[in-house]
Amino acid sequence: MTIDRLDVVLNAAAPAQRRVELSDTRAMIVAARDEARSPRRTRRNALISGALALVLIGGAGIATASGDWLWGPGLDNPDRVYTYTSPTWGECELRFSALDTHDPILNAQVNRVVDDWFATTNVEAAAAPLVPKYLATIEASTADDPAVQQDPRRADLAAWTAHDQAVGQLLHEELAAHGFTSDVLDGTDSHGQVHCDAEDWGAE
Repeated sequence: MTIDRLDVVLNAAAPAQRRVELSDTRAMIVAARDEARSPRRTRRNALISGALALVLIGGAGIATASGDWLWGPGLDNPDRVYTYTSPTWGECELRFSALDTHDPILNAQVNRVVDDWFATTNVEAAAAPLVPKYLATIEASTADDPAVQQDPRRADLAAWTAHDQAVGQLLHEELAAHGFTSDVLDGTDSHGQVHCDAEDWGAE
């Protein structure tokens, strides 16, 4: 399901700050609550919602959730993996695709930096101080929404978003340190996907 406001959200985002917009977070959780998911082994993958679009380095990074363990294109044999423990879904693996700058030469340079960073950095430890900040913002944005509060997946969706945003901020900072600023990478695309041991996307 695609939200018509996606282009507006992407155009209004401030990639350099990697801020979580409160309205986008609420829309993400509400949309996820309403989206029926298939059981894990039905071999179906889908986007939860256009509202889950996460801006990465000035471009669009579409986060994908799946009801089974199939990985999307470019995520089957990842070099970019981040793991975390979700409140009720247990151990989770978040994978990131290569960045597509739409310029082959720039692609090679940018993705070399990203690959080196994942290979030499304890990403989980680096992201740990940032996650509470994003999680607090997400929780504050939905505190007065009864529908969201009653969603049994609320804590797990918030955790997923917070960890994804934390890693995105670190990647942005690493690329900027190598001269790849938001201006240079304007329009860059990427995507990610998450799987958890006990994930439940709301299938009946």
